Amino acid sequence: MSFVGGIKAGKEIEHRSLRSRVLRAALLSCGAALCVLPLHAAQHVPSAAEVVDLKEVSDPQISPDGRVVAYTVETPLPDGVPHRRRIWRVATEGGSAPVELPAPDATADRMPRWSPDGAELAFLSTRPLPGHEDDKQPSLARTQLWKIGRDADAPQPVTASPGEVTNFAWSADGKRLAYLATDPQSAERKARIERKDDAIEVGRNAQFTRLWVQDATGGHARVLTAPDLQIQDVAWAPDGHSLALRVSDEVGLGHMWYRSRVVLVSASDGSLLRTVTDRASAVALQWSPDGTRLLYGQLGPYGHTGTRVVYTLADETRVVLGQQWPGSMRALQWRDNTTLIGGGLLGVRPRLLEVDASSGEARELVELAGPSRGFSLAQDGRIAFVQGRADAPPEVGILSDGTVRWLTDTNPQVRDWALGQVRDLTWRSSLDGREIHGVLVLPPTWRPGTRLPTLVQAHGGPADAWSSGWLGSWHDWAQSLAMRGYAVLLPNPRGSFGQGNAFAELARDDWGPGPFQDVLDGMDLIEAEGIVDPARVAIGGWSYGGYLSAWAVGHSDRFRTAIVGAAVIDVGVMALTTDIPYEYLPGYFGSVLERREAYDRNSPIRYAHNVKVPVLVLHGEEDKRVPVSQGEQFHRALKFNDTPVEMIRYPRGPHWFEAREQERDVLERVLGWLDTHL
Repeated sequence: MSFVGGIKAGKEIEHRSLRSRVLRAALLSCGAALCVLPLHAAQHVPSAAEVVDLKEVSDPQISPDGRVVAYTVETPLPDGVPHRRRIWRVATEGGSAPVELPAPDATADRMPRWSPDGAELAFLSTRPLPGHEDDKQPSLARTQLWKIGRDADAPQPVTASPGEVTNFAWSADGKRLAYLATDPQSAERKARIERKDDAIEVGRNAQFTRLWVQDATGGHARVLTAPDLQIQDVAWAPDGHSLALRVSDEVGLGHMWYRSRVVLVSASDGSLLRTVTDRASAVALQWSPDGTRLLYGQLGPYGHTGTRVVYTLADETRVVLGQQWPGSMRALQWRDNTTLIGGGLLGVRPRLLEVDASSGEARELVELAGPSRGFSLAQDGRIAFVQGRADAPPEVGILSDGTVRWLTDTNPQVRDWALGQVRDLTWRSSLDGREIHGVLVLPPTWRPGTRLPTLVQAHGGPADAWSSGWLGSWHDWAQSLAMRGYAVLLPNPRGSFGQGNAFAELARDDWGPGPFQDVLDGMDLIEAEGIVDPARVAIGGWSYGGYLSAWAVGHSDRFRTAIVGAAVIDVGVMALTTDIPYEYLPGYFGSVLERREAYDRNSPIRYAHNVKVPVLVLHGEEDKRVPVSQGEQFHRALKFNDTPVEMIRYPRGPHWFEAREQERDVLERVLGWLDTHL
């Protein structure tokens, strides 16, 4: 079955210049503070299950010749089954519908990557290796590297690794593949676990991820790195003689995010050639096409912000990208040897940027309708991307000669949903006059003069941001609530992304008071606009959003209720128990041992005695980021205070849920709680 075709005849495709979209956005009903995006007049109000069941599209990879895009679709499944991940392919010019890469039911496929000549597509998969379908005690890992010919139907395995394969990269000539695989447990350790003699020596006997190299046709694989070095990322130099790696001396997310470095090693024996930086951030490594420069991420001075840097090998000079651009820069890719293309966020509006690799200067190309969930460039300059819009979940599109065409329609049912109106907001902080941005979502039939029950949903982070685009999922509650008659304010207070690193750094030593005042100022704006019913206002959020919600009801009587999801409640205890202990909280508050007062002063638990309104606490029992004991503290404290409180614990639930039934339950409880208490 060939997939070099296009969109099935008759499929609705949106042809619209990005520049004309920007002009159209500017011509919408805009005032000094509010900019309205009206949506289509549909009637259906979806259930929480319907929202959770939306398929998620991501990771678009355009073939070098620009004719085909491979991408990933994640489908929620019932009964505790993990989300199904599949790779799809769609042609960029007309003729045929997207084609799913066939796979067994229990298989997860991800990370499609084209060979340099576009003849093959490699990917990671949990499908069983030939001859090992019925293994009861498999000696080989479940996740392996596979590949498929461009016009083929059946993929073939490349690796037969004892350890789980986590990442890979093609060599520039397409003849070899470098991959990362986690060392398997020893036979002795497996036997001890089997007989429950499974004591864990913390900090010892870690399973490191190592670098391997193998011919693309299969055969013998060579390990290039030592067993006590953790490899996080890999990028093969265009000349094939070296590889760029991001490495750390210990395993774990804290080391991956905050204590890694970028090195160059020999492709023949793994020997160290040079260290590029010892303060790397979790940004994908990328070589310029001619191999003279390397793009990497550099942590900022406090760890919670960072920069993109271009390193020139010949003279070891470094150029920090986009320092003068007022927004927050995101993913970048090389367009040619001198220019990068990428995304950025300015206020709540995503931008497409062009960045000069020599000067670091960033230039805005266009304003986008929503944040990107990945993009890639073909040799002819066409850009494949995944992007959501205010009226549609993320889909695959292609940008060519200033015109966008949408290639997929994965969730067509959304066209029947009675989606809310989406507005961009800007206001001034009463603290220092700084400009604060946010998004407001209103019921589809709202008219001026009608005051509404209102939820303030705070985002995570705090170094994160709301942006205009799709706002409907188990953790993005705005559209589900707007379709039921609520207004939802999504503020980006100080500490958020969207206004450069200096703005994000404003949350240092100030997680609560400053950001909360910025939120209150946003509430004042929409109250003055006649939108909010001040007697029916709630606040809620997840992670830092849950923190700010707990903080709010301990410092204000403006809210009738709060929803506190996976929240940091005692910042000092969190610093000593989280799986990212190093520079996350110390970057904001300093040493937890030496500045305990700063941690206590910024902890909602300290003010729990002030909380008088009903609170819903939601938390996953397997949350390693914000341990469930944080939610338990708030629940118990409110119980001691005779404050109405309910706590829902989710068995197996991590910080970011991955099971459909738990996601559905969260959204249903949010909707039900607000209906009851507002």
